[in-house]
Formats: sequence, structure tokens, C-alpha cells
Amino acid sequence: MEMSDFKTALSYLNHGISFLRDRHWEDHYDLSLELFEVAAKCALSNGDHKRVSLLFEQVSEVAHSFEDKLEVTYTYICSLLNSSCLVDALTKGLYVLNELGIVLSGDLEALLMETKSMLAEYSDEQLLSLPVMTDEKKLMAMKILSRTHTCLIHTNPKSQPKATLHMVQYSLRHGMSGLSSFALILYGSFLACLGDIPAGYRYVKIATRLAEKLNARSNMCEVLALGSQVMGYVEPLQSMNDVMVRSHEYGLAVGSISNAMLSRGMNIVCAFWSGKQISLVKSTVDDTLRLMASHSTLVWILQTLPLYRTVLAMIGNVDDVPIILGSRSDIETEKERKMSETNLHLLKVVHFNKLYVGFMFRRYDEVKQLAVAYDAIASLPFSSILISHCMHVFYGGLVNFWIARKTMDVIWFDRGEKAIEKMRSYADCSSWNFQNKLLLLQAEQCFYLEDFESAKRFYDAAILSAQEHKFVHEEALACELAGHFMLESGEGRSSLSYFLLAQKKYRE
Repeated sequence: MEMSDFKTALSYLNHGISFLRDRHWEDHYDLSLELFEVAAKCALSNGDHKRVSLLFEQVSEVAHSFEDKLEVTYTYICSLLNSSCLVDALTKGLYVLNELGIVLSGDLEALLMETKSMLAEYSDEQLLSLPVMTDEKKLMAMKILSRTHTCLIHTNPKSQPKATLHMVQYSLRHGMSGLSSFALILYGSFLACLGDIPAGYRYVKIATRLAEKLNARSNMCEVLALGSQVMGYVEPLQSMNDVMVRSHEYGLAVGSISNAMLSRGMNIVCAFWSGKQISLVKSTVDDTLRLMASHSTLVWILQTLPLYRTVLAMIGNVDDVPIILGSRSDIETEKERKMSETNLHLLKVVHFNKLYVGFMFRRYDEVKQLAVAYDAIASLPFSSILISHCMHVFYGGLVNFWIARKTMDVIWFDRGEKAIEKMRSYADCSSWNFQNKLLLLQAEQCFYLEDFESAKRFYDAAILSAQEHKFVHEEALACELAGHFMLESGEGRSSLSYFLLAQKKYRE
């Protein structure tokens, strides 16, 4: 297990189990329980969900107590999550939490205020110096809470923060663990989602230091992966790729395959939106999808496919695509469509990527239809911040201003102005990442208002800012939109130079 050769380890464990005598549960209960628990963990790492289920069922039938079932039950919940059986995983997780005396109920606002009040009693150093959690039952409660949180992201994002806040409070009351660092990451992400990015960033930094202090190698993958999603609103976006590579390596080293695949998927998102050469992004996604498929991490395959199809659309005429879920990965299957109906996070990802592709290819009628549907989804409560969310704001704002100019409907213009307000708050935290995006939104705003002099100034400033901050794809976009502006405002000759520069930058 420590050497990360989980296939060989599972083979040995299966042999060990086969050698047990008929009365092994009666005569060698502790040894049998340990063998089954470790075998289930190895099967999970290998993506053998049927084997995990069989081992879970056997232990459930013969375990002497509820506590003896906890370890294999946790592994079973992880298996359900990885195979995208999200409702089943959530149901099992909530049941176990209830048995452990933890109920995710009550008013969210009151729970948040209580958590803030508890944390206010500690400085950063005091938080890092709190006693360590040692009670095995309480440690298991933290593990179950962490997986329940993940299920809620996809199925009921409105309730997700309750799991986060319970984890933070549980840590403050009963001691710190590696999962406490994960809880603080989630808390920081929640604060950032609420609009307080500096506070969220602070807790991400505390969480990372706590994980390092506790040498929490088994939790470092998630800490770095989800922490990077907040850090990307403060630190240069391009630097987040290295953070997620480290996260992936931690996940593989400790056998946390699902988390390793999560970090790999997040790395792809970051690479695409930071402007990495698109052919390299495709190559990375090809390898990632095959790796995810080999480990049967369906939940992350489904999250990765929409962006992959966006990449393929940007390249055009690509035949070399992996076969995933029994079909070509460039074709959305009926199975995917059905799963997105119950997975709100996936539904948002799917709609946004379609909206983005339509916008980039200037398919107005399609974009307008998608924008109506996307606006309804985007209004749903989501309580964690991701790097992709700022892109939703950015491109959503550009789409809204485009539709506003076409329809002269003030509703679309108002939505565009809200995007500017949001982007301005992001730019206050990181001018490197967001200044060029804010400037381009302001250019489109002035275009709508027919303030052509200001619009041209903002377009040129957006181009320069994107160039200075190494976002070549957004430099190209700003040039293209400036070209459309010049063309539609009657300066056809001037538009040509912008379009030619856009073409050159897109090819870089």
C-alpha cells in the first residue's frame, strides 16, 4: 500500500482472504476485519467498485458493532461517489452521520455566524497550535463529512456549506486533523464565494500550513487542489498549474485516486483558461480521460468531457479522440444528458461550455437561446468558488452585452453590468488575472451605450493588459471584439488590423 502498487496489493489480499477458513470471522475476527478493510481500499484505488461492494456487504453482515463497519462503509461511500452514484453515496453518508450524532440541519446563516464567532477567538498561530484529534470515531466522522460535502456539491449545493461548517466546528471542539485542513480550505472557498476573497485566501493559507505541520500526506491532494481554486483569484493564474501537479502527485502517492483525478481535471481547466497552447491541452485531456476511465472515476469523467469538447471545437476537425463510456468522447451521450439532469454542478458546466463555444463562433441565435437557459442555472446557489467561475462571469458578461446590442433589451444590459461589478471585485484582489477582463467588459458596455471614443480606449487597454499579463488567448479575443466594434461603428479599414492581429494571437 505504501508503495502505491495497489493492483499487486489487492492480488495478495485476495489470496489472503481466500486462504481464510470457513469460521474465520469467529476464530480470527480482527485479522479478517483488517484484511477486508484494506482489500476494499485497494479495490477502490483500482476502480473495482464491484469488489468494494462485495467486501462491504460481507463486513456489514458479520461486524460485531456499528463502529467496526465504519472503515469499510467509508470506502463504500467513496466507491459510490467515484462511480457517480451520488444520491446513494449521499444517503449512506447522511445515515452514518446521523448514527454518529451529526445532523446537517438548522439555519445556514446562524451556523455561519456561529462558526465565524468560534474562529474569531483564535489567531492564525493559535489555530495551528490547537490539540490534535485522536479519537478514531471522531476522525471517521470527519471523513464521512468530507465525502458528504462532495456529494452535496453535485446534488444539493445549497446544503453543501452545512457540511463545511460542521467540519470546522467539529475540529475546533475536538482537535485538529488532516481533514481539519480540508475543512478550512472549504470554509475559505465558501467565504470567497460569498464575496470575501481576502478572508477566503487567508484560511486557505492557514489550511496549507496546518496540513504541512501535521504531515497530512493523505489530505494534501485535496488541500492543494481545492486551495488552488481560491489562490487563483489572488495569485497569477498561470502559477496554479504547478500547484495542481503537486496535488496530483500526492494523490497518486497515497492511493487517493479519485482526488488525484480531481486535481488532474482542475489542472486541465486551469491550463485552458490560462491560455496554454490548445494542442497541448488536448493531449493532456486525452491522457487524463484514459486514466480516469482506467480507474472508473465516472464522476470526474463527466466533469471533464464538456471542456474537452470545447477544446475540440476550438481546434476543429479532430478524429483522434479516446473512446470513453463506450463511445467517442467528442459526442455527448444520452447517459451523460440524464446524469446532468440530477447533477446541478455538471449541468452548469455543460451549459456554460456550449455557451462559450457558441459565443466564440459568433452563433448569435444559438447563444441567445443558451444564455436564457444558462441564466436560470447560474442563479442556483453554489457555495464553493472555482477558477472556472470567474470565466463564467467574464464570458457571461460578454454574451449579455452582445445580446443587449442586438435586442436593445435593458435586461441583458443590466446582467452585463452585474458582470462588470463582479469582475471589478475580482480585479481588486488580482489585477494580474482580471484587469484585462474588466477592461474588455467595460469596452463592450461603452459599445452598447454608443460611447465609441471610450469603447476604443477600453479595447486597446484590454489588449495591452492581456499582453502584459500573458493571457494570449484573451489578447486575441480583445482584438477580435475590437475588430467587430470598429466594423459595426463604420470604420471598416481600421477593423482589418484588429482582425489580423487576433488571427495571429489565436495561432500562438
